[in-house]
Amino acid sequence: MTHPELANKLLNEIHTVDGVISILYKDFDTDTVPFKFAPDYIMQAADMAKIPVLLAALMRIEEGRMSLENCVIVPDLWISPEPGAFERGSMSYSIDELLAWMIVADEDTAANVLIELLGFNYINGCCKRFGMDNTMVECHIGNTKIPNNRRGNITCAQDMLVFFENIYRNRGLNRQLCEYAGRLFLRQRDNNGFTRYICDDIYTGRKSGESRTVSHEAGIFYLRCVDYFLAVFTSNADSTPRDKLEVQRMRGRIANMIYNYYLEREDAIRNLPYNQNSPYGENRY
Repeated sequence: MTHPELANKLLNEIHTVDGVISILYKDFDTDTVPFKFAPDYIMQAADMAKIPVLLAALMRIEEGRMSLENCVIVPDLWISPEPGAFERGSMSYSIDELLAWMIVADEDTAANVLIELLGFNYINGCCKRFGMDNTMVECHIGNTKIPNNRRGNITCAQDMLVFFENIYRNRGLNRQLCEYAGRLFLRQRDNNGFTRYICDDIYTGRKSGESRTVSHEAGIFYLRCVDYFLAVFTSNADSTPRDKLEVQRMRGRIANMIYNYYLEREDAIRNLPYNQNSPYGENRY
């Protein structure tokens, strides 16, 4: 299968579900974008808003104003109605634990405690400094009441590429923090989307986000000597649980198509020169 053939298959997938769809696929080894569809379309971020919160926390750590070992009391007032890991009630958690619960287990409580700690202005300033110009956090995660004259928490597929490629190439943060972020995403527990139809044992560093009106996923696939980024964002104001399931299936089909494209080229991939000094080099996951 050639890239044009793959692009046509991906384009056909766009018409299998209702709603507004944004797709961005980039090959990091060739630095090319084989397919994109409305990558700059801005949507409600849902749980993808946890990525700018993570970015802001790491930037504050790099500034020396916070450390992963710092502890924060999580009060009962901030524990969400579906508490998950926080169902034990008010306790002290390290920043490291809060970041892990937020990204790995998708805990809203951890995200909102970090938002209170960092502040909206600081988080949004970090997004601008990192090149995520269309990403903004204006309300707490899970809060459906958007402040007057504001757009709420927003982002787009292009901004997710900026974030993931920056940490992949150790840009905008020091190498240690970039690799820390990369390992967090590798621990993602949600397999409803991209890895839905991939049975092989592969590494993916990704994040998904769901709400009543949107369903998103973005991240990096780490194959032998080829790494690539994929983001699939969908917005449907009239979505139902069945619509969400169809969107997740669509994300799974898209990810599986791209993965199989590289499997067909496996011999060529294996023979690519391996540059140990390239981004991530010996630390490639």
